[in-house]
This record gives sequence, structure tokens and C-alpha cells, in this order.
Amino acid sequence: MAGTVSRIYYPRVFVTGVGTGGRAFLTPAAEETVKSCGIIVGWPEVIKNLGFGLENKLVLEQNCLNYQQLLAEAAGLARAKLEDVALLVMDDPLVYSAGLGGYSDIFKDFRIEFIPAVSSLQLLAASARLSLEDCLQVVYRPDASGNIDQSDLALKRERMLKALKAGYHILVLSDLEQTLAQTACFLIEKGLAVETGVIVGEQMGTDSQKITEKSILEVSRDTSHWMSCMAVRQGKILKK
Repeated sequence: MAGTVSRIYYPRVFVTGVGTGGRAFLTPAAEETVKSCGIIVGWPEVIKNLGFGLENKLVLEQNCLNYQQLLAEAAGLARAKLEDVALLVMDDPLVYSAGLGGYSDIFKDFRIEFIPAVSSLQLLAASARLSLEDCLQVVYRPDASGNIDQSDLALKRERMLKALKAGYHILVLSDLEQTLAQTACFLIEKGLAVETGVIVGEQMGTDSQKITEKSILEVSRDTSHWMSCMAVRQGKILKK
């Protein structure tokens, strides 16, 4: 007598880039992913601003304190309910290297897929007419407690200096713990001419988007929105 073969369902987690926060750069792929998943994880502001239809879905709202715990909770619920998870990430999920290893640890028995999106750095590069091929993209990594990883900060700073000396542009994404002003102060300290012109983008891709041309000295003295980025053009040679 032939037995029946039961199939084991392995839930999937879709690390879904939702762009810069406005619907203008939300991709159809991201919308379809949210529609197909039974469990949605995201920041409340992102979920609200993008206007997803979330009827009959389990929505887990994350914050700065419960982020890792909530991912583990989502994984447990997905296993129990045999549901797929859409993890909503601002910008493009592959802009940030910090979470990549963590996803594999938390969702170790899941199929993990990444849904790309337009990032703030891409939009700034387009506004500045810079090819990404000629740019170093700088995104700061947090440590386990949510502060800036100091060893990573030292590495990123070294890369910035080498890139500028080699004639590359740099695109820097700000962080609550490492603002554009702090980055500008570091570059000036290392010899970047204070009159060097840069382009600052705030809240890129949203209705509140603001793009300003400034000197690096002005940036070092300013307070930008925490969702900001900066482009430093090539050819601004560091002093010896």
C-alpha cells in the first residue's frame, strides 16, 4: 500500500526594501510581497506612510528597543502559523550590511529573499549627477547596543580618506549616532579644504525632500535632519 508523502513547508522571510519613505519610489515588487505575506514587521511610520492594505494580516510594529526581539517573535509565529514574513526596511535592504548576518541567525530555517528598492544615496547621486561606479558609499554600522560600532567607524573613515585621495566621490548616509556634521568635522580635521562644496539631501524621496549645496565647513556647523545624506565630489584633494 502506497503511503502518502507529506511535504514540509519552510516559511519564507522577505527582507523588503520600501524605498525612502514615500510611495513615489515604492516598487510593485514590494507591494506584491506585502500582499502575499501573512506577517508584516515594520516601523509604524513606514507602515502608515505607505498606506498598505493590511486586513487579515498580523502586523508587528517595531521600535528601537524591541527590534531584535520582534524579529525572533515573527520567526516563531511564522513557524507556528506556516505564514511568510515581510520585513519592511527603509531604503534598499542591501545598503545596510549590519543586519545581514542577523537575518540568517534568526531565520535559520527560512528561505530568505531580498526585495531591492531605491535608496537615499541613489537619489542623491542622481540629483548630483554622479555615477555610482565612481562613488564610495558610506553607511555606518551599529553595535549590539545600537550605538556606532567604533571599529567599523574607524574602517569607514579610512575608506573615505583613501577614496578622496584616489579621486572618487563619496556618498555618506547619516546616523543618529554619527551625523553629517560629525563626518564633516572629521574630513576637515584630516585636511579637506573648508571651502570644498558638497550636496546635502534631507528626507530624500519624500514630500519633505530638501537638497542643498553647501561647503563642508557649513555642514560641520549645521544640524541636518537625521534622515540625511551627503555627496562630496571627486577632485577635492586632501592637503598633505
